[in-house]
Amino acid sequence: MSFKPAQLLKSSSQNAKQAVADLKNQLEIENLAGIIFFCSSHYDLTTLQTELSNNFDCELIGCTTAGEISCEYLSDSIVALALSKESFTFHPLPIPSLDKFGLAEAMKLVHTVERKLEHSEHLNAESMFGFLVSDALSLKEESLIARLSQTFDQIEIFGGSAGDNLEFKETFVFFDGEFHQDSAVLTIIELKDDFKLFKTQHFVPTNKEMITTDVNFDKRIVKEIDGEPAAIAYARINHLDVNNLDTMDFAMYPLMINLSHEWYIRSIAEVYPDNSLQFYCSIDDGLPLVVAEGKNMLNHLKEKTDAIIEEFSEIYFTLGCDCILRRVENINKNITKDFTDTFSRLNFIGFNSYGEQYKGVHFNQTMTGVVVGKKRNE
Repeated sequence: MSFKPAQLLKSSSQNAKQAVADLKNQLEIENLAGIIFFCSSHYDLTTLQTELSNNFDCELIGCTTAGEISCEYLSDSIVALALSKESFTFHPLPIPSLDKFGLAEAMKLVHTVERKLEHSEHLNAESMFGFLVSDALSLKEESLIARLSQTFDQIEIFGGSAGDNLEFKETFVFFDGEFHQDSAVLTIIELKDDFKLFKTQHFVPTNKEMITTDVNFDKRIVKEIDGEPAAIAYARINHLDVNNLDTMDFAMYPLMINLSHEWYIRSIAEVYPDNSLQFYCSIDDGLPLVVAEGKNMLNHLKEKTDAIIEEFSEIYFTLGCDCILRRVENINKNITKDFTDTFSRLNFIGFNSYGEQYKGVHFNQTMTGVVVGKKRNE
């Protein structure tokens, strides 16, 4: 059996015990540094956490999802990335209470991981990166990624927000052998090979402008836009039926905000009976927004994939977070197979998220990830 630095595992069994058995039966790496997994929220999570802990003698982190990905879109499944000790060192840093997480707590994480580093004395952007998963329904991603990026400023961090199959009831993060809410886990991964973080989105701003005029900031609910009920204003400017707004409308007509001369997506999650709008990201009062226009997502991904393949001679895996609204759009446009065929060239494993984080910012309708392998000689 040839040496594998990493291995992609998956199971579509909806029985938690059988699903974990499937993963274990596929595993060929003997000396594990750690496993990152993504699973449907429909599993019996109590059984799943027990089976995972009993069957894998290594560090385990993961989360529930809005959809799983292992070189193809999956549902009601579990996918996992196994990393070998010969190539990787795995440092999970649990964040058990997002309400209490501030700069002091973030600095403690820095000191904790620096004591555990095996190949460096200090955080080093050349030989490690950070992967973050967080409880989406705690609505704390903005402050979380900002504080982590401020304190871990020596390295790059990306990640995604846990999902629950678009039910918006409960999202869970896994660390220390159990599923948790109001929590996150940042995993610092040391590695000997090459890697590159990336993000991709296919939207550009239009001249359709609006301003939020009544907002519940803590809950990310916009009650009014331009002085009228938010859903009515949103539907009017996009020529949509306010009585039939749905996930597809929100996927096709997200809003954008300009931060430091760069445009980021602010996507809508739900419309409420009072015509207020629930957002996936932080929204403040008096915020200028514009309607986004989608370009060709498939072509955009192909260009990104081609560029990565040109840079890497060998790709062990690509670990990524792909917004659930991108999957919704793919299904609606009937391009799912072409889309997954494209990112399968990157040995892609990950999940459909409720939000994505990249270099200090939280946003939506984006794919963030890291490619790991061997780069071509310059």
